[in-house]
Amino acid sequence: MNRQELDVIKELANIKIEEILDALGIEYKSKYNYVVCACPIHGGNRQDAWSWHVDRGIWTCFSKGCHEQHGSDIFGLVKAMRDCSFMDAVDFIKGFVNLSMSPDELQKLRDQRENREFIQSTKRKHEKTEVFSPECLNKLEHHGYLETRGYPRWLLDKYHIGACLQTNRYMSNRIVIPVLNRLREIVGFTGRTLDPDWHDKGIPKWKHSNGSWVSSNLFNIHSAAEHIEETGTAILCEGPLDVLRLEEAGIHNSVAILGKKFYTGQMNILIAVGATDLLEALDNDTAGRIGGSSILKTAKTIFGVKRVPIPNGRKDIGEMSVEEIRRVFDVYEEAIRN
Repeated sequence: MNRQELDVIKELANIKIEEILDALGIEYKSKYNYVVCACPIHGGNRQDAWSWHVDRGIWTCFSKGCHEQHGSDIFGLVKAMRDCSFMDAVDFIKGFVNLSMSPDELQKLRDQRENREFIQSTKRKHEKTEVFSPECLNKLEHHGYLETRGYPRWLLDKYHIGACLQTNRYMSNRIVIPVLNRLREIVGFTGRTLDPDWHDKGIPKWKHSNGSWVSSNLFNIHSAAEHIEETGTAILCEGPLDVLRLEEAGIHNSVAILGKKFYTGQMNILIAVGATDLLEALDNDTAGRIGGSSILKTAKTIFGVKRVPIPNGRKDIGEMSVEEIRRVFDVYEEAIRN
């Protein structure tokens, strides 16, 4: 059997992936263009540890990298699950696909696959994110600004938050908050200015480290993923200080989109970790309401979306007390607690 024939079988198998997973005894959830579950190879309880990417026709084990050992295509999956040879895996998959296709149909299938691979490779080039060494956190210094706003020191330490007090740095005179991905790697930083006259001086209140990493990352996803999977709900905030206040209140399934826009890459992360519902909690200002409406329009075909009302007199969740947060979120008790 030549490579071209194997590619056709892989393409057809991707169309029948749910039937194949059923036959392999894998329990899963279908989410948008992903199929997610606990890793069927090494086991484990995390229901977001394994995913099948429908557009690309490959699988990934996020916990132990089982795909690297067995191969990330359908053949590797079947070999690992059935403990069989490559040709036995091919024969198993052939039982689910229709190989009696005309040359024109096969060519159309190949063209579709090549187009998808080209689009995905282009996306990966744009979305490739630099990973920072944890040692860079040693350059951050203690600063009392957030403590004066009521954020406890233990919480700031948990998220490795400090200040850049060196001069002539990109984040000089800012509270710096590292952003981690699901693998707990540092992919970027966001910084809040310490200059009280930032508005008059035309200084941005917040700014992110360079690169396009924001569109494919969410602040707090490294911590919130397991809680989102257990509850099925993600709380979408605008900035990291909102998330910190929710954490202080004992609500652990919130993430920050780091702005007003909800990117497709961020949406895909939530799909992969098992979110089915979103609680939109952007700022209580005109820009926040516009952003919230945009999220509703973008996400409502995939998720159930509800708006969390921010009390009058409060600009955002970060300005609310723990008691106020608990009162507001009491109505969402089942969605936020596990």
